[in-house]
Amino acid sequence: MTTRSQKKSNSTSSNLSVSQKRIENSWILLIKESLFENSSFSIITLPHPAHGNLSKYCLDNVHNKMFEVVTFNEPYRSWFIGDFVKSDGSILMVTPINPLFLVLPRLKEQCVNRAVPLNDLLSEKGFDKIVDYVKNMENIGDLKGPAEMKAYKYNEEKTLNWLKERIHKVANVLKEKNIHVTSGAISSTFVSSNLNNDSIDEEFYLKYAHGIISDYLQEDLVEKLEKRFNFKPEIIETVGKKRKSEADLNNSNKKAKNESMCEDFIDVKAGVQLNGSSETKKKPTAKEKARQKAASGTKTISSFFTKK
Repeated sequence: MTTRSQKKSNSTSSNLSVSQKRIENSWILLIKESLFENSSFSIITLPHPAHGNLSKYCLDNVHNKMFEVVTFNEPYRSWFIGDFVKSDGSILMVTPINPLFLVLPRLKEQCVNRAVPLNDLLSEKGFDKIVDYVKNMENIGDLKGPAEMKAYKYNEEKTLNWLKERIHKVANVLKEKNIHVTSGAISSTFVSSNLNNDSIDEEFYLKYAHGIISDYLQEDLVEKLEKRFNFKPEIIETVGKKRKSEADLNNSNKKAKNESMCEDFIDVKAGVQLNGSSETKKKPTAKEKARQKAASGTKTISSFFTKK
């Protein structure tokens, strides 16, 4: 026979379990309050312009701006949410992105030898929602035919010049903000430096900015753009090491995160099913076995706080 207190206890335990699942399958999203309060704010999924993997993008219809959803993650981090601990300590952020970066791969693929109207170029599902956000197509292509048709043909020279200009702008911002661009501790990434920027070769900033822009470009464009700058070998090595260390840090479990995020960013229930699958259990190392043997027969800390 189940007493009322037992039913109440079971109910409380069940509610806690549901709450814990919701916490574990939720995402911490850093976003501007004005964007969050925007009733026209929407999230779409599109292929990433560099590698083609599905990524999330936000559309702000009020201000006609587009944002990319990016993940920042470091190992050994968790979130404390209310009375629960969320083991995944990553954070999602929305950062502005120029829609031309998303249009560029399609323009290169379809419009090298012919001009295609913008509406036809972006007619596929997802892309059709960003047509009104695309501005200044003349930066990467040539307008052909009547202006109202908006038919463009890919122009590589224009594209490289536009990208080169973007790199110079990013480099100027890095310098103004005193951002570390030389090799060093990972913890100094995107942190203001006391180092006098005048003592740092401007080419370091350009190379670092080139790496940032390259994250949104296909490999052939990255190589052609690098040739335009003709960076010194020692700068390529120095800045390359720093960019690689940051990439290794941020790409920790990134593939699994991006795949699951694309599936359950909106649907929490789907996320519970996706993330609830069991993982392959790894064999303990010799050191772990020694710890387990040493800990055998001992009590857990929680056992000292149980009712007697």
